[in-house]
Amino acid sequence: MSLGGTAAAAGVASRIHVLGAGAVGLLFAAHLRQSGYPVTLYLRSQDSVDRFSQSGAQIGVVNDWIRSHPTRKLLLSGGPSASIAPWTATDVQAEAPSGNSSSPEKIRRLVLATKAQDTLQAYWSVKSRLCSQSTVVLLQNGMGMYEAIQREFYPSPHQYQKETAADIPTFVIGTNSHGCLRTPVEGEEFVTHHTAVGSCQFAIRPSLLNPPPSLPQSALDILTALGSTGLDATVTNWSDLHHRLLLKLAANATINPVTALADCRNGYLAPPPPNSSSQCTDQGYYESMQSYMSSACAEISAIYARAHPHLHGELTAQAIEDYVLHISRTTSRNRSSMLQDVSSGRQTEVEWINGYLVRLGKQHGVPTPVNTLLYTLVKLKEAASHHSAYE
Repeated sequence: MSLGGTAAAAGVASRIHVLGAGAVGLLFAAHLRQSGYPVTLYLRSQDSVDRFSQSGAQIGVVNDWIRSHPTRKLLLSGGPSASIAPWTATDVQAEAPSGNSSSPEKIRRLVLATKAQDTLQAYWSVKSRLCSQSTVVLLQNGMGMYEAIQREFYPSPHQYQKETAADIPTFVIGTNSHGCLRTPVEGEEFVTHHTAVGSCQFAIRPSLLNPPPSLPQSALDILTALGSTGLDATVTNWSDLHHRLLLKLAANATINPVTALADCRNGYLAPPPPNSSSQCTDQGYYESMQSYMSSACAEISAIYARAHPHLHGELTAQAIEDYVLHISRTTSRNRSSMLQDVSSGRQTEVEWINGYLVRLGKQHGVPTPVNTLLYTLVKLKEAASHHSAYE
């Protein structure tokens, strides 16, 4: 079913670039196109652009979430439009970094949906096309990418405010709980599987410049576009989103490395509800897991108490543990992104999850033995996978 170009009101001025053609980038690009916005995929190379063109210049989305939806039978009875078979977003453009000396047209609205470890290189490829009238949406796991971009590309904004103000775009930070993945199936390079329905929240990151510049029209444009998608997107203030991001980081830092190391689904980290069947009846297993959860969450709470004292009352060890267990249960059948990366021999995002917490703890004088161990073990797992690939 083709859903591209359904909103006649969207014009050329509303074009949105999406950098990162992984599972998340394709999902957002397809839904933005479905809502009627002109979309351009910003790909790594001209070869990728050519392959996209040869595939029909369209993005496929498979609604795998229907398989486990509680009203699956009702959904499937709605006819072909509610089927699991891919729907397509058509008439999507694509381009690659240009080697021409002439300055290309500025990008006003950019969704940056790469993996955390690829973000700085990806941003570098497009930086010359951004300006103070641009808005960049960051959609990565973990934390610290905004700060890394500022350090790498816009150092000392106060010292060089006049020189840099014209170059620094507005940043929107996003968090996404939709499950999606790409499969290594031939002919499905530009197909994403929407495995679990979630939601996403966005907030404008306060500028480091003083006084802060006025928001460009592109910020309102892209937030409106994201809100028009079928991805349950909401806009909130930075303070509220920062709190949610810290909770999500805690969940990723406790669930992802263990599932990656143990090759298990998220649900194995939480004890089953009382009087329910269990995949593992070893009580000692659950006691050990409970001890791990308590230690990890207490350590993260101690880091947050020093780094973000104004949130200490909300980010207690118990509050964090309750949230992590909730996420483990609600995503019990999911394979974490870190497990998927390890299984595929790819670099993980541990540098921006447990590594970020280790660095934050060191900065504020908080010992981080649990996160340091998890970070080290995952890096060893990465190295082992890389080594075995060349044997």
